Amino acid sequence: MADSGTRLSKTTNGKGSGKDLPRTKCSADWKYWRAIPDELKMHMIDELAATDNAFKSRFREWKFDNECTAALQQEPEVPADV
Repeated sequence: MADSGTRLSKTTNGKGSGKDLPRTKCSADWKYWRAIPDELKMHMIDELAATDNAFKSRFREWKFDNECTAALQQEPEVPADV
């Protein structure tokens, strides 16, 4: 894991705990971050779900294509004549 530049201490609430890191290093206005309209939240969830479904579909197609290619490249088994 890459070093993030902060040192964590053994305490969970101390100065070096890292709990304030997102609030101090991010430029978002944390007082109003929950004031996002529900319509926007649902729209973003729908967009992420559509993207997820597209990736899943493409992965299934890729996996099927690879399985078919592997099946075509297999040598047929020759029965042993004894």
